[in-house]
Amino acid sequence: MNTTSISASDVPLNVQGLPTLYGSQGSWCAWVTALPLPHTARFRGATARAASPGYAKADRIAETGGVIVYLENDDGSGGAPDAVMIEAARRLLENDAVLSRAVLDAILADLPSLRAIENATVLADDVFRLPERWDEDTLLPLVRLNSINLYPVPSGPYIGLDFSCAWEDEHGY
Repeated sequence: MNTTSISASDVPLNVQGLPTLYGSQGSWCAWVTALPLPHTARFRGATARAASPGYAKADRIAETGGVIVYLENDDGSGGAPDAVMIEAARRLLENDAVLSRAVLDAILADLPSLRAIENATVLADDVFRLPERWDEDTLLPLVRLNSINLYPVPSGPYIGLDFSCAWEDEHGY
C-alpha cells in the first residue's frame, strides 16, 4: 500500500489479517486500506480505464495488485470499523478469484440491459456507444474499479463496488 496519499492527520488502525487501516480523527470516519486482490485488481490494471480526476489521490493508495477498500460505520461513529466489515474484508482476501469472476460475469451479462437503456436514451452528440458484443478483453478498457465499499447492515456486510465506466461518465457503474 502506498501511504504517501494518506493524510498526516489520519490515524492508523491495525487489525489482524488485514493491511493497516487509516481514518481521520473525528466523529465521522471512513477507514481506508488497500487489499491485495490481484484478480479483482484487473479492473484497475494496465488495460483498465484511466482513473477519474476525482479519484486520483485515493487511487494512488492501491499499488499494482491492490484495490482500495473503504470501511464506514453507518452510524457515523469514528470508532473502529464494525466487526462485520472486518470479516467481509478478510473474506474478500480469501475469495479474490471468485469475486473477480462473479463481477466480470455480472457485468458481461448486463450488456443487453445496458444496451436497452442506451438505445432509449442515446443522444445525437453522445460520443460513446456500447459495443455490440463484449468479452473480458473488450470490457476491461471500458471500466475502472475505483473502490470497494463495506458497510455494516443488520443481515451482514453490504459490499459495494464503485466503477467508473465509458458509457456513463457521470454516475459510473
